[in-house]
Amino acid sequence: MRLLVPRPILLFLALLLVVGAIALIELRFGTAEPDTAQTRSASPTEATIESTAPDETTTEPQRTTDKPAPPEQAVKKPEPTNADAERIAGKEGQYERAAEIVGPTGFINTNGVSIKEAAGDSVVLLQFWTYSCFNCQNAQPYINGFHEKYADDGLKVIGVHKPEFEFEKDYASVAEAVRQENIQYPVVLDNNDATWDAYDQRYWPTWYLIDADGFIRYEHFGEGGYAQTEEEIQELLAEKDQTAN
Repeated sequence: MRLLVPRPILLFLALLLVVGAIALIELRFGTAEPDTAQTRSASPTEATIESTAPDETTTEPQRTTDKPAPPEQAVKKPEPTNADAERIAGKEGQYERAAEIVGPTGFINTNGVSIKEAAGDSVVLLQFWTYSCFNCQNAQPYINGFHEKYADDGLKVIGVHKPEFEFEKDYASVAEAVRQENIQYPVVLDNNDATWDAYDQRYWPTWYLIDADGFIRYEHFGEGGYAQTEEEIQELLAEKDQTAN
């Protein structure tokens, strides 16, 4: 026997079923999941990695270009004053002017050197030597010592290698002798005797001291005379500084 339920109750039950079904669907599908890309916190391990990872923008090596550095601008020397002219005129009759480097056949430790260009800024020690000369070898440590001690004060040492024998004209041999003797200053090769003759040279070794005005103030032939040479260097450097001031 089937129990008959009144129609209004059936309608009410059906409405409840529809409403319940709609609510169930909204609960299951209607709520959006949170955006994990924006809200996810890093785990402790991940946080450690992120905080200790190097900043690539600061550790990338600095790029360099292959362009050569611009050449240094030549420093223009000041025009001589009346006092300079008077001082130089007073030396003209007293001292001989130093000759320039003439007809070099090669250079070591430099691309070129000039006594005239050194005038005003430096006192020049011009050394004539040849690498197989025993007297030159004995004197060399003292010349090196003058260079090391006084270069910062304005002493410019220039070596002129004038060969005595044909085999001493070989560039590689002279370069090796320069290395063995620990010569750090410029060396001019004078294979054609041009600078040698300009100074009317006869002996090895010989060195000249040229003051800041370009005059020969001291010369020495052969070994020895090192203490006297050093005294002359000191006096000429002091004179240079006094003139500059």
